[in-house]
Amino acid sequence: MNVRGDGKVKPSETVKLLKDSTRCMVIINADCYSALNTRKKLIIDNHIDPTRELKFIDLLFTFPKHTKHSTIWFHRKWIILRIQQHFSSNDISQWQYEINITRRVAELYPKNYYAWTYRHWILLNIKTDSVQSKSFFVDELKIMKIWVQTNISDYSGFQHLQRCLIRIGQYYDNSFSDFYGISRRDILNKININTQLQNRDLKKNSRSDSIVSLWYKEIQFTKDLILRYPGHESLWYHLRFLSFGWIWLKLSGYLNNSIEYSFNEIDENNNSINSITKKWPELENELEFSRYCINLVNQERSERMVIQKQNALAFELWISELNDRRKKDIKDLISKLADISIDSNYYIVQNKKYSS
Repeated sequence: MNVRGDGKVKPSETVKLLKDSTRCMVIINADCYSALNTRKKLIIDNHIDPTRELKFIDLLFTFPKHTKHSTIWFHRKWIILRIQQHFSSNDISQWQYEINITRRVAELYPKNYYAWTYRHWILLNIKTDSVQSKSFFVDELKIMKIWVQTNISDYSGFQHLQRCLIRIGQYYDNSFSDFYGISRRDILNKININTQLQNRDLKKNSRSDSIVSLWYKEIQFTKDLILRYPGHESLWYHLRFLSFGWIWLKLSGYLNNSIEYSFNEIDENNNSINSITKKWPELENELEFSRYCINLVNQERSERMVIQKQNALAFELWISELNDRRKKDIKDLISKLADISIDSNYYIVQNKKYSS
């Protein structure tokens, strides 16, 4: 160690000591706030190259346990935001590199909440005003559709797939809403939706057709998965998201009485294992799909099929309430769920609510 005449360590040696010591501390414990904050200060003072710091984090992510620490993900996000001024938000190569990192981490920990949250953040930071952006979103959607087929119970994966759908929708229509901001009460009362419609001039065009086609195909895809892999609640929750979105599309003017017939071509190359998945997602057809799944359960009484029946009934109840069906129909569904669900007490209480 170099020491000045007054016995103090030279500034350059102090910086080197800080860089090396904090590096070791973070390798040992990726949740060490003090070490990461010190490294942030070194980056601000230009003692650490932020791009090299990203490489260092890449190294940390080769340790599976480090991928589960939120602090290291926030540190990476902070670095990206700092160097973002040097590349456009539509510099797809930079964002693609970040996506690849999260993909590798997801393979180490498929249900890594922080990695998936970071991946959502990447999508939100890519603007939707270029063809390159659309290609990125479409490619990410394709990747996610492959992913969920091999990770059926990964809720985080399905949520990211939903984010991809929304971003593609926002490419086609920049006023396309994020459904996470719309409640079931909004749908039932049609208050916020109708207020939005008064301020928008939604006309049927190729872009709105593209959104409807995107949603329709995803509903078919999800129903296929439900039939192929029975007993997975994650699939039914994804179908709820899609059904909720479909109703929003209808209320927002994307659908009209004749649009169904313009989508006949969608089915030509469809590999659905059953024609019931191809039906237009109106209420009666959704109820028919739920009952079809229940009838399959009655033919096979395995544990997973019993769970499938519970999920199908819960979906039928959910969409019935969303469409404001008769109280008697809803009470009947609640009674059926109370008979077979492990949460029977919850449904008994719900039944009393509808009886009052």
